[in-house]
Amino acid sequence: MEREKKRLVKRFHTLLGKAGIDDDGKRTILSAYGVESSLDLDCRGLMEVCDRLTTLTTPGLADADRWRKRVMAAIFSYCREMKREVTVDEVKAIACRAAGTKSFNRIPVDRLRSLYNAFKQRTKDLQTVDRITVDELGKQPGAMMYFVYTPETSDNHKQINA
Repeated sequence: MEREKKRLVKRFHTLLGKAGIDDDGKRTILSAYGVESSLDLDCRGLMEVCDRLTTLTTPGLADADRWRKRVMAAIFSYCREMKREVTVDEVKAIACRAAGTKSFNRIPVDRLRSLYNAFKQRTKDLQTVDRITVDELGKQPGAMMYFVYTPETSDNHKQINA
């Protein structure tokens, strides 16, 4: 544990230099964690700071991270539109299957952009089909639209029967 902490402290100071952060900036970062020295931080705090500094110093990582979050939001939106509750792990698994990779973090940025656009388009398509279906059913003479709440749909999901 002590070796790990020494390694993280060394990494922290290396990243500070790489980012061009001076002593005042270092003190500001450490004060956010309620400590005055990097040696006072625990391993978890050091890992968190190092991850943020790595993202800051490597522009490609920040871009990839942004696209990963967008893909996750698009998949959550798509699943919500499909009336399906999913967890973060399920969303990551869906993205991995769609990208053909085993690890969510290994999906390249170009593929993330493609997945984001694909899931956004699928969500828009579902919304359009729902809107058109409801409009068309409402225009048919003699057709009556009503909502049925069954045990499967009792959690406020609408099911249309005509």
